[in-house]
Amino acid sequence: MKKSVAIVARIAVFIAFALYLVLVVKILLFKFGRIDLGGLCADMAAGMAHPELIRERLANRGNLIFFHEIRHYLDDLPTGESMIRHVNFIGNILAFLPFGFLLPLLRRPNRGAFLTVTLLSFLFSLCLETAQLLADIGIFDVDDLLLNTVGGVLGYFFYRLGRLVITAGGRIPLFSLFCPKPSKYTSRDTDRRHISEEKVNSLC
Repeated sequence: MKKSVAIVARIAVFIAFALYLVLVVKILLFKFGRIDLGGLCADMAAGMAHPELIRERLANRGNLIFFHEIRHYLDDLPTGESMIRHVNFIGNILAFLPFGFLLPLLRRPNRGAFLTVTLLSFLFSLCLETAQLLADIGIFDVDDLLLNTVGGVLGYFFYRLGRLVITAGGRIPLFSLFCPKPSKYTSRDTDRRHISEEKVNSLC
């Protein structure tokens, strides 16, 4: 019974993750129009065929300096000006929270999960930014890469927090939020542990 519930839960998470990816791609690459992959690929191919257009877009509208736009946001924060910048800043983080939360649910916990989520968040954001640049449907902004990655990391933090609250009864070591315990010993690991214990006992 428990195994069946686990399978159903994993399928539900997979469907939720797939729907999330589709939603993010639709909003960022197709805005609120219909999904047209053929048109997107054609626009990207046209962009790759004219590298001078890519350089012009980066020079005129792109941002290749980390924290450039973030500093503008922080400067405007006390005055409450530039609402668009506020929405962009917060939206870039919130958009990747589900990515960092759902991705670990698709695999068993391991000590490399934090780095995996961080790397995949960055790569997914890089793919979206590159597609926007090539298809000329947005600007390439390295601060967006940074904020998206932060959003993925925060999503993973909430995943770990929820998991530890459920399994640890509220006793949550801070380090364990990012470094989960490895999965259970395999039979080979158990055999090796028993052999080691026997050697120790023989020496005593």
